[in-house]
Amino acid sequence: MKRTDRLTKIVSIAALGLLLLTSAVGLAAPKEMKLKLNEPGAAAEWKIGADNTVKWSYRGELGATVQITLQRVGWQNARLTIAEAAPIGAERSGSFKWTVPDSLPPGGNYTISVTAENGIGETSGEFSLVAGKTPLTQISLEALPKGAEKWTVGAPVSLRWTYSGNPGQMVQLALINKADSDLIPIVASIPVGVDGKGRYDWTVPKLKPGGDYYLAIASTTNAFYQDVSKTPVVISAAK
Repeated sequence: MKRTDRLTKIVSIAALGLLLLTSAVGLAAPKEMKLKLNEPGAAAEWKIGADNTVKWSYRGELGATVQITLQRVGWQNARLTIAEAAPIGAERSGSFKWTVPDSLPPGGNYTISVTAENGIGETSGEFSLVAGKTPLTQISLEALPKGAEKWTVGAPVSLRWTYSGNPGQMVQLALINKADSDLIPIVASIPVGVDGKGRYDWTVPKLKPGGDYYLAIASTTNAFYQDVSKTPVVISAAK
């Protein structure tokens, strides 16, 4: 074999070895990056006014801090930042103690999200806030009297609610058609009421007849204060 051929073969083998080494390093380099939210768990109950702890674990290099937020999922979504930059924690786990503000209303559909600096994070399942010893701020729709849940297009209806604390000076009302996922505005902004009670008289517009409509109310300044009727309203065509 000529010397030049041997040299070419040696160079080719060296190049192949370098390629294999580079590939092996490339495959082994990135470690999985993941953040898991451990508490609150789905269906947990946190007491308003009490200390509760958000807990998480993680893998990989996600950064030095996490953002923690509270959400309430509803016909109006609400969001509150609990911590803008909490330490991510040592030894692959972290926690943050939080006193649930007295200003938040009791009820379900709450979630908490923990997000690292690089955007990796997780959101909890839905959990509930339960009343503590302090006075509460909330808005609640009054149940319609028996028979009053049947509405006719073109007929007047009276919508009533109660409130406590300071949910804001104005509220909005809407009708939700769950069958079609439609949101029908009733009124965008009216005074919350007087002495813990509110009322709005409305003429039912031309709507698709059916029995899957639900009445909804929310504060215009803080969507954490909201309610949706438990029983549906039945809409019938004008007589």
